[in-house]
Amino acid sequence: MNKSYPHLVKHFCDTTLLHLYLTCAETTRFVPLHRRNACLIKYLKPLSKCLEFQPIRKDIKTLLNLGKKSSGDIEKHLIKLRKLVDNFDNDVERFYELLSKIEDDVGLFSCLYNDVIDKDKIYVLENDIDNGFDIDGNQIGPISLITNSSSWQKIAPVVDTQAHFTLNITTDEEDLRRLTLTKRMSDFP
Repeated sequence: MNKSYPHLVKHFCDTTLLHLYLTCAETTRFVPLHRRNACLIKYLKPLSKCLEFQPIRKDIKTLLNLGKKSSGDIEKHLIKLRKLVDNFDNDVERFYELLSKIEDDVGLFSCLYNDVIDKDKIYVLENDIDNGFDIDGNQIGPISLITNSSSWQKIAPVVDTQAHFTLNITTDEEDLRRLTLTKRMSDFP
């Protein structure tokens, strides 16, 4: 399965909590914390060796170590972890996925613009990030990327494969390319 990290964490937390709740539902009595942790440890040990969960192996081992402590509460941490990644399927996540894809496919590393332009980088304007997304991570304004690289032409096909943004390319007097990303109209609510 090829899942992004947040989707993998969601899947992991959901299945683990479901296992715990179904196990607790088998009894009519209250299940204390130490028994809940023991149930989760028994369930998590094989998952820590599972190839599907390889990217989150450290997180699983952290939960296992937490469960061995007398004050540790694996269930509570699973719920916290699930809430952390709950809001990841938004425009901010898609934007960072696009930057990662540009880095992998084109070889241009992204960073914040700081008045110095290197040839092998693509720069993001900090003000655009601050004003381009709302509190829920939805894109509300255009995001500008600036590059001086000769491989700027390879960026448009990468953006097209992502299918969430449209790209407008302009050139200024210093031969810098400004790539403006906007959300596709079909993605607006």
